[in-house]
Amino acid sequence: MRNTLTEAITQAIKVVFNAETILPFFVGSVCLGIFGSAVYDLLQSWLGDDAVALVRIALISLLILVGAIAAVSWLISRQIALLPSHIPFEVRQKKLDQKYPGLILLVSQPEACETAIRFHLPTLQCCWLICSKEKLEMALDLRRKFPSVCVDDPIVVNDIYNPLQFRNCVNQIYLTRLPKGWIEQDVIADYTGMTAHASVGTVLACINTVRPLQYTPARTDPKTGRVIGSLDPIRVTLGMQNGGRSHRGDRQKAS
Repeated sequence: MRNTLTEAITQAIKVVFNAETILPFFVGSVCLGIFGSAVYDLLQSWLGDDAVALVRIALISLLILVGAIAAVSWLISRQIALLPSHIPFEVRQKKLDQKYPGLILLVSQPEACETAIRFHLPTLQCCWLICSKEKLEMALDLRRKFPSVCVDDPIVVNDIYNPLQFRNCVNQIYLTRLPKGWIEQDVIADYTGMTAHASVGTVLACINTVRPLQYTPARTDPKTGRVIGSLDPIRVTLGMQNGGRSHRGDRQKAS
């Protein structure tokens, strides 16, 4: 329980003091302090500074706070009421019938990684490996086994429980590392390996885009239920994901 509370406090501090929120946090704090001081001075000049006046100031301040909370709650509930009551979202899975020239892998289980690479190997040209510090040697071993496609150094994520880091890594691959002439639909991202946070980050990078996703399921023994290998990857399409297809894949099918 104590460790859970400590982790929650640590994550909250990270959210407040990261580069994207630290400036608005301080600006908002300063503005709130100035506003509160101005209101107090105004009430004090109006009601006086004796004990009874201070009690009245406290009550008025409390009423202002309650009113502000009620107003914000009303605005939020009003905005929620304006949203569509039903947002269609579904996850569709089907056999992956297209092999891609680009592949993004989360390095965790060697068997699943090798299965994904070998599936696309007939057309695969670039495979980007994302790993933790603990799995760096495993990623380097994959690079040694498939030197013709794993040409870049593995990308090491320091905080494996931060999905935003994985989202940023996948985004950077799509935005800065694709070979000249490639489009985003030429690279499929596999969200099978590492932690659930890594999978979430990978999906976040691909949702509402034309970036394809795949999942490499485990092969299990029907008698014992134990994992004995990996099956071929499955194409995963999110209901909110754009349905664009790779022009290169269309050309392959046409030929």
